[in-house]
Amino acid sequence: MKNFFQVLGVFVVLTSFLFPQRVTDQVTISDGVGNSQILIFGLDSTATDGIDISLGEGLLPPFPPTGAFEARFFLPENSFSGTAASKKDFRFATFTIPYIGQKEFRLAYQPGAGSTQITVSWILQQNVTGLLQDIFGGVLINVPMALTGSYGVTPFGIDRLKMVINYNGVIPVELVSFTAFATGSSIKLDWATATETNNKGFEIQRKSENSDWDEIGFVEGSGTSTNRNEYTYTDKPSAGKYSYRLRQIDFDGSSNYSNVVNVDLNAPTEFKLNQNYPNPFNPSTTVSFTIPKASNVKLNIYNQIGQQVGELVNRNLEAGSYNYTWNAGNQSSGIYFYELQANEFKSVRKMTLIK
Repeated sequence: MKNFFQVLGVFVVLTSFLFPQRVTDQVTISDGVGNSQILIFGLDSTATDGIDISLGEGLLPPFPPTGAFEARFFLPENSFSGTAASKKDFRFATFTIPYIGQKEFRLAYQPGAGSTQITVSWILQQNVTGLLQDIFGGVLINVPMALTGSYGVTPFGIDRLKMVINYNGVIPVELVSFTAFATGSSIKLDWATATETNNKGFEIQRKSENSDWDEIGFVEGSGTSTNRNEYTYTDKPSAGKYSYRLRQIDFDGSSNYSNVVNVDLNAPTEFKLNQNYPNPFNPSTTVSFTIPKASNVKLNIYNQIGQQVGELVNRNLEAGSYNYTWNAGNQSSGIYFYELQANEFKSVRKMTLIK
């Protein structure tokens, strides 16, 4: 006979959602006398034309006095006629994967004392190209941008540039599932992505009833991918109620948080073998039990004449709650018995197969 069974976790929490969908690139402004500033820009499904605090954008004060280096984005409020400025600039995009479109970003800079040239360097993803232009539309400066490159400009008389960026089929990191379940004394996290772009990986964070969020692990991502990718992480905390979330991190340092999943990891106080469910059954049923301490566990199935017809467990298990499923597809209708042995503890229950 062929037994088919699987361990099922208890207190399962399943969610299906997306990270806020985001595509990021970066540009660096330097003045040749030791000053530089990295500026992050791109697309996000939650962005606005104003300051988006949740995306890391922050409203900056006016430029410092002449001779002090500064570089920033001017944001597109009122067709770039406002004063709102930030070190990051994300634009709204409705992602129909892959995304195709064009966005304009405005750079503003001021050289430090002694500087004679501003250098603009960029790192763009594949499928992202653009033009670095003066704000008059490329009359004086009209430089193609792709992958990596740089361009030097005399800072006197020109203190603003624009980047016209073309997105030629880019994809965000799309999280399609995130599950957490307790099995024994462990909590297992599983998640999957449908697409990824520039994904360095996932920082796993945990929060208990008496603590704030803590980083407990890191799982490397798949960079850029249009294939489904699946990930897993196992945590072994003490008994209690826990919350988990993922912090997805791009290679440029930008990040997004997933929704939160909750798990209750209870510590059993007694050895107990529960009644199978469903009962009667056809052809599968689940047997659950608890053990309060690490034990050598055996869980076997017998027919009415005492013959063993199934073995679900025969190994050491940590303290915890367990569920096992038995498929009796190759057995005939009738009464069966399942026996749990855990160290000195022994318990037998009856179940009925009706076909």
